[in-house]
Amino acid sequence: MAALEPIEVPGEAVVNDAISSRIHDLERRLFEAEAKYQSLVEQLPAAIYIDAPDPDGPTYYVSPQIRELLGISPADYVGKSDVWESLIHPDDRQRMLDEYRLWLETGEPEAGDYRYVRPDGSIVWIHDRSKLVRDPDGSALFVQGVMFDITAQKEAELRMQHMAYHDALTDLPNRAMFEEHLGLALARAQRNRTSVAVLFMDLDGFKDVNDRLGHSAGDDLLRVVAHRLREATRATDLLARLGGDEFLVLLADLPDERAPSPLAVVEVVTTRMAGRVAEAIALRGDTVRTTISIGTAMYPDDAQTADDLMRLADAAMYGQKRRGPVAPTSG
Repeated sequence: MAALEPIEVPGEAVVNDAISSRIHDLERRLFEAEAKYQSLVEQLPAAIYIDAPDPDGPTYYVSPQIRELLGISPADYVGKSDVWESLIHPDDRQRMLDEYRLWLETGEPEAGDYRYVRPDGSIVWIHDRSKLVRDPDGSALFVQGVMFDITAQKEAELRMQHMAYHDALTDLPNRAMFEEHLGLALARAQRNRTSVAVLFMDLDGFKDVNDRLGHSAGDDLLRVVAHRLREATRATDLLARLGGDEFLVLLADLPDERAPSPLAVVEVVTTRMAGRVAEAIALRGDTVRTTISIGTAMYPDDAQTADDLMRLADAAMYGQKRRGPVAPTSG
């Protein structure tokens, strides 16, 4: 039998050097990986966070973008468990908390849009997307999320919504909003057995102002009249501009069983508006006086539908114009 060759066992120093080299290599790779991902995270146009899977739990990590996004340092954000909740706009806080708890239970919705109030008082809209990370057994480990600043997008959407329901010249609600509110008011009136009044108004002599002082002066006159009508109506009334020199007022939820009666309320509002519009207006170095013709239709006495109320109020306004404007009073 051939003799076995002796096995060379490395010395302790050699083993230690190999282990140290291996550890150094692992540390280098870990550092490179962390640096790579840290650099990537910090270049994203969003704030990354890692939270405990509990609405009342802590935040484990948040990227530096949180400072620009919400005006708070990463250390403060991580160090205070309730900081994100305290920054949520009061009008969005309960909705956000409810949606977050629902998401932890069901996974839906995956994202939401909320307003935050920065420490300087400015408001930022955030689009927040989250993912729940679980272990192999299905238990929740942590929440990963990304927050994007969508303030510019939201403000543009709000401007578009405002334009869709408001008159560009006077910033009053337009016909679309008026008809929407009228439909809702009639539904309430049917349930609660209350009354609704539609007032249809038209300026007298508006064409003369346009012809004498120009269309720009006519626009100024409409803005002044809109302001005065807004002052003369009640906080619960809806004033709208139909177009041209025509305006609408909705008086909703007028109770029949107690004073003042619906007709008495209509009369008070009508005479107050006529009085304010009839006051002299300084316009382009001139003094303009105008009056207003007002037609009224009531639910349920005059009509049952929105279309019929609008039509009857329009017809009553033209009848008033033929008889002469509403007598102005200062009441």
